[in-house]
Amino acid sequence: MSVEVDADARRIFHALTVPEYLEAWIDFPGCGKNSNVVAAATDNGYRLNHYSKGSVDVSIKCSYLFCHQRKLRLYWRETRVSISTNTLVDFRLRGNFGRSILELRHFAIDSTEEYLWHERLWRRSLEKLASLLRSA
Repeated sequence: MSVEVDADARRIFHALTVPEYLEAWIDFPGCGKNSNVVAAATDNGYRLNHYSKGSVDVSIKCSYLFCHQRKLRLYWRETRVSISTNTLVDFRLRGNFGRSILELRHFAIDSTEEYLWHERLWRRSLEKLASLLRSA
């Protein structure tokens, strides 16, 4: 999956790694009026918690396998009701200055259901990220 972003690589890198920015653009499937995302830094990455009706329904712990301005790889450990998965997420940035291409690859997804859930997550989130950085 890829998206054009009207921002330089440095701004996009911050949006991908700083918890306050992550909260602004990560868009979990099923988000509604009574839900929100809380991101927090960890020793080697960050945690994303999706709250719905006051309790956590999805928790994702992301650990950096490598973290460079143009290339990030995350170990993605997701926990939902009765589901726990371990996958890998790659982000690549191409271009610079005022316009860049952000490429995303998510590996080792085991089921069609998980694939479709993550496809919705990433498609909506990347659109929201591009819109957020375009208006900034």
